[in-house]
Amino acid sequence: MQLELRHLKTLRAIADQGSVTRAAAALGVSQPALTAQLRRIEQVLGGAVFTRDHRGVAATAFGEFVLARARVVLAGVDDLLAAGPYEPAGQAVRIGGFENPVVVTLVANLADALPEARITLQTEHFVRLLVDMVVNGRLDVALVADYPGHELRPHPSLGLEVVAVEPVFVAVPAGHPLASREEVELADLAGEPWVLPPPDGMGWPEHLLQACARAGFTPRARYQLAEAGVRRELIGAGHAVSTCQALYEPGERVAVLPLRGNPLWMRQVLIWRPSFAAHAPSLVDSARAAHAAVSARSPAYSTWLTRHDPPPA
Repeated sequence: MQLELRHLKTLRAIADQGSVTRAAAALGVSQPALTAQLRRIEQVLGGAVFTRDHRGVAATAFGEFVLARARVVLAGVDDLLAAGPYEPAGQAVRIGGFENPVVVTLVANLADALPEARITLQTEHFVRLLVDMVVNGRLDVALVADYPGHELRPHPSLGLEVVAVEPVFVAVPAGHPLASREEVELADLAGEPWVLPPPDGMGWPEHLLQACARAGFTPRARYQLAEAGVRRELIGAGHAVSTCQALYEPGERVAVLPLRGNPLWMRQVLIWRPSFAAHAPSLVDSARAAHAAVSARSPAYSTWLTRHDPPPA
């Protein structure tokens, strides 16, 4: 058997649905047939793409590698099939971003600055995929994140500029004993159940795990998921704690707290393909303005900034 596009679509469907049973229903095939096909695909690839239990499936480390590249290939095919008339740079801007309120404001800023442009937005949890898509010409611009010790390296196919450097905060249930503090020690959360995201390919959650090791513990990761809404529900219901962006919005059920000593950091980095070099200064200015606007309305981060010098971008 040779690997075909339909096999990549099968892997993507299983990953998106989180279950072979649900993927089979979405694809219109039987569950036993899809299970057998998955087994053959994994044999061709030479390793297990998913682990399985009663709750569904989760990608293995090898599976994350395969799925990231499968998504790039499928996105490229989708682009070919959906291609319209050629649009010169400046008339069409394809933007990518990670889960981040700044990217929404960035899109709005660009829409105001380029009223004639057709602006599209694609978000991904696996941030490394966004980098690959800019390198491969599938995106024009992307706002990505990286972390100390895992910084994105310059690449001949990328323009790169740091938009902002931020501390990473934690989100805890509003009724948690720590929720009333101005800041907490990372070690204060050693015994808590954590919700962690899958790896993003850019150094998270590796940066967190390294910081926790320095603080003398390994987080008890009871939950692993990428969906922001489900993560907020778990925290608000008192089932878990999590790290979060400094820009993360607190709520009635969720408190956002800085970490004493700022053991965790992230960078927001704007990247673009070389053909957009002429637009780079305005893109960077727009991204920084978007970050400043979101920072100003983020209570936890605004308070933190009154007590600390902002780190250099």
